[in-house]
Amino acid sequence: MTPRSAILLASVLSLSLPPLPSDGAGYPGVVARRDSSEAAHHPAYAEHKKMAPAASYYRPNDEYETSGRFYVFLQKFPLESSFKMIFHTEVVVCPRDTLAKDAEFLKMLDGLTSTLTPPGFEGRSSAGGVRGDETKSPFVAIDRDMWSKQNEPGCVQLGFAGAACGSACCGSPHKSENTAYALNSDRAVIGNAMGEYKELYFYGVSGGPSSSSSAGGGGISGEDAYQAVCHGHMNAIDAGMALPTCVSDWAGTDYNPLTNNCNTFTSAVLKCVYGMSDAKPNLGISDLRTVTCPSEKGKDGTDLKQCVAPSMRFEIIDTLSVE
Repeated sequence: MTPRSAILLASVLSLSLPPLPSDGAGYPGVVARRDSSEAAHHPAYAEHKKMAPAASYYRPNDEYETSGRFYVFLQKFPLESSFKMIFHTEVVVCPRDTLAKDAEFLKMLDGLTSTLTPPGFEGRSSAGGVRGDETKSPFVAIDRDMWSKQNEPGCVQLGFAGAACGSACCGSPHKSENTAYALNSDRAVIGNAMGEYKELYFYGVSGGPSSSSSAGGGGISGEDAYQAVCHGHMNAIDAGMALPTCVSDWAGTDYNPLTNNCNTFTSAVLKCVYGMSDAKPNLGISDLRTVTCPSEKGKDGTDLKQCVAPSMRFEIIDTLSVE
């Protein structure tokens, strides 16, 4: 990248970023960073204490969405004043039930799943997908005519932006408008995204018979994905989870237009939470960093490159012992 390109990228990505609340203040149910003693009384901490040791793969707790399949999308927006050369991306996760009203759309997605690179994590055993299959695609574009009809507000929007706040994950808004998001929405978590030029890409499914997240069980919901990438923080609350940082703390002040931007966050969610490809559709200089996922020690001693959520219960499923 030339110095001229770097200056353009840095200047555009720093324009008109949304004023997220400092230390999470203003979010529903959000308080500033807590100390460990106060955090011990937070419900998420109690759930974390019940969590069994990490294993080769996991399924969400019964308290969360444990059944069905979750469809994972990337949405791409050009930024204002960038000549459509600089891009912002986010992940959108939709439960199957949210898309069920459009049987044609759901059938299309299910058909596309077999053409996509199956999910899997580095270090995972045969429970994971076959990685590096050149006959598979990392993602597929969805026609606007199809996704623009999906107006059910049941998806979760996962995005990151710069802000004047220092609490972990305060740069990733998680308000009701983000947790009740419609797939056809053109609203990004930043104010200078050009929503009318939104593009949508399908990356695959978490959960179900073909998923590496469970043997026919529930997949990873958008809520669990948020907790995983925020490594135990919920709405900027530090619950004292002591989980490995998932690539970044994702505080608003952690934002860097070149090395830790919205597209870095998208990579962390896709690669480190869902085990999907972090390849993206023609972002150019907007996406310069390759993320490295933290290692989680499995019960069998295997290092898994994966971010996990405190709401997830881990269990070993030994496929060789199933009769």
